[in-house]
Amino acid sequence: MHIVRLKILGFRGISSADLTLGRHVVLVGPNNSGKTTVIEALALLFGRDRLVRRLTEHDFHGSAPDEGSRIICIATVTGFAPNDPQHHPSWFSPERGVEKWLDPHANTLSAVPDAHHVDLAVQIGFAARFDLDELEAETSRFFVDDEATLGDPFAEGAHLRTVQARTLQELGFFLVPASRTWDRWISFQSELFRRVVATLGGIPAQAVRAERARLWTPPAGERLDDQAGLSDIVAAANGELHRLLASAPKLQLRLTATDSDSVLESVVPHFVQGAGPTLPSQRQGTGLVSLQSLLLLMQFGKARAETGQSFTLAVEEPELHIQPSQQKRLVNRLNALCDQTIVTTHSPIVAAMFPAPDTLFIETRDGILSAKPLMATVPAQPTNHQQHLLFAWRQRLVGALMHECVLIPEGVSDVAWLEALQTALELHQGWQDVEDGGSLLSTFVGVVPTIDAKIAETFALVSAVHPRPCVLVDGDHNGRQYFDAIKIRAPPPRCVVFWPQTWAMENVVSWIVGADEAPMLAALGTALGIPLGNAQALTEHLLTQKSYAPTHESVAVTIMANAACRLRAAQLLAALCDVLRDPVNATTPLFVRVPADSTAAMHVFRFAPP
Repeated sequence: MHIVRLKILGFRGISSADLTLGRHVVLVGPNNSGKTTVIEALALLFGRDRLVRRLTEHDFHGSAPDEGSRIICIATVTGFAPNDPQHHPSWFSPERGVEKWLDPHANTLSAVPDAHHVDLAVQIGFAARFDLDELEAETSRFFVDDEATLGDPFAEGAHLRTVQARTLQELGFFLVPASRTWDRWISFQSELFRRVVATLGGIPAQAVRAERARLWTPPAGERLDDQAGLSDIVAAANGELHRLLASAPKLQLRLTATDSDSVLESVVPHFVQGAGPTLPSQRQGTGLVSLQSLLLLMQFGKARAETGQSFTLAVEEPELHIQPSQQKRLVNRLNALCDQTIVTTHSPIVAAMFPAPDTLFIETRDGILSAKPLMATVPAQPTNHQQHLLFAWRQRLVGALMHECVLIPEGVSDVAWLEALQTALELHQGWQDVEDGGSLLSTFVGVVPTIDAKIAETFALVSAVHPRPCVLVDGDHNGRQYFDAIKIRAPPPRCVVFWPQTWAMENVVSWIVGADEAPMLAALGTALGIPLGNAQALTEHLLTQKSYAPTHESVAVTIMANAACRLRAAQLLAALCDVLRDPVNATTPLFVRVPADSTAAMHVFRFAPP
C-alpha cells in the first residue's frame, strides 16, 4: 500500500495544500517552506506512539485558534493487493471505509470502477480542534466517505467511523525525524527498537526477569550500599529515618528502579572493535551510530516484507552525519526495499537521486503550499539540452533551485566565471568583510548552467517550479535576441540583466582587473604563461578559454589576491545580488534600469561601470 494524495487545511504555516505523492518522492525547498509540516501531517494521519508531539495552539494556522478553528488532513491510500475490497475487511466494511477507485494517471477518485478508475483506494482523515476551556487539543482519526461533504468532524451529529491503530499497522508508516538522538536508537528507549524486537519475536522476557531479580537482591559484597564510603552514608541516613519514624522503610541503593521498564531502558548500546574494550554509543562517531540505526530500521522493514506487509518510510534529511557515497547507497537501498519513501532534504546529492517527476519543490506563500515537480513528464527522447539539465547536471540544477532567486546566464562559461569569482572572493574575506555583501550572491542566488545558449528552454523549465527566475545575457546582438525570445513569456522573467553593449563575461573580468591594471596584468601573465600588454589582450585570451576551468580558477585566485580588484569584484557581485533579489527597490550605481524594456512584471538592468 502507499499514499497517493495528501490534503492539508489549517496546520501550522499551511492554510491549504494538495500534494500528489509518487512511490518514491523527495521534497526540496528552502527553510520554512513547509516540508516538515507535510511530513508531520502524514504522521498525524498514520503515525503511532506519539510520532508527533502533542498539539498546541501553535499547531493551528495563525497560532490563535477559536471555537471554529480546525486542522484537517486527508490522505488517499491505494495499492491494495488484491485489488478487491472483499479481501480487506479491516479497511472496507459498513463500519470501516468506503471503497473508492483511483485513476492512477489523473489521481482522481470515483465511487465505482470504470475504464480509467481501476485502483482500489480509501481515504483517511485527521481532525483537531482546540478546547478553549481545557486549553488542549481534541483530535480524531477517521475514514472519509466524501471529502466534498465532510463538513465539521466535531459538529454535533457527525458520525465518523474511527480508524483503528491495528488497521494503520497494515500500512506500516514510520517517520525518521531530522532531530534524532542516534545513540538511543539501538536501545529500549527507542520506539523503533521496541517495534523491531516485537516484530521479530518479542521482548526477551525471561532474561529481563532474571536481570530484574539480580538487581533486586544483588549478592552480598556486590551491593553499592555495602561499599566503603557509601555504607556509612546509607547507615547514617537509615539511623536518622528510624529515629524520626520507627516504621520507616530501609534505604538501599540499586542501579535502576528495578521494574521491567527501568531494566529495559538501562540497556545502552556498545560497540567493540577487535579485542579492545566495548565503548558506549555516545563515545562513537555520529556517522557510525546513525548508519547502525538506519540499518536497524531496515530490519524492521525486512520483517514486514517477510510477512507480506507494506512499509512506508518518511525520512527527514537522510544526509545528516553521513558521507556522500553512503548517502547514495542508503537512499537507493531505502527506495529499493520500501513500498513508499517520502524524503525531505537540503542536499542536492540526495535530491538528484530521484527522477525529475518525483522531485517536488515545496513553497508556501500566504499559507498556500504548492508542490511542483521538476518536470511532470520527461520526454522519451529528451533534447541535448534536456539531457544535460535533467541528467548530467541534475544535481547542479536542483542545488540552484533551492535558492531564493535563480539566475539563468547565457552560457556555461558565465556560470564558471561567477562561481570562480565568488569562491575566490569568499576565501579572502576577513572579519571586517562580513557586512560588505560580497558573499551574498551565492547565499541567495542559485546559478543554473545552460548549454548552447538555450536560455528560453531553461527559463521554461525553471519558471515552472520556481517563482523568481532571472536572466543574464551579453550586451551583443545575440543577447538581445535571447531577451526578445523570453520577454514574451507569461509570466516573463522577474529580472533581466544585460552586460554593456558588445560585452561578455570576459570583458567584466577584465574590468575587475582594471582596478589595479598594470601589476595585475603582470601577475596574470605569469599565472597564465603568456604576455599581456593591455586589458584588451586579456579579454581576447579569456574568450579563447571559455570552457577551460583551470583558466577560470587561476585568474579568479590571482585577481582576489589584489585588494583593489577584490573590492571591485565584491561591489559587482553585491550589486548584482541586490538587483536580482529586489529589482523593484534596488539602487546601485553599477546597474541602471532600462525603462524602455522594463514593465511591472519584468525589470531590466544594464551594467554601467563607472
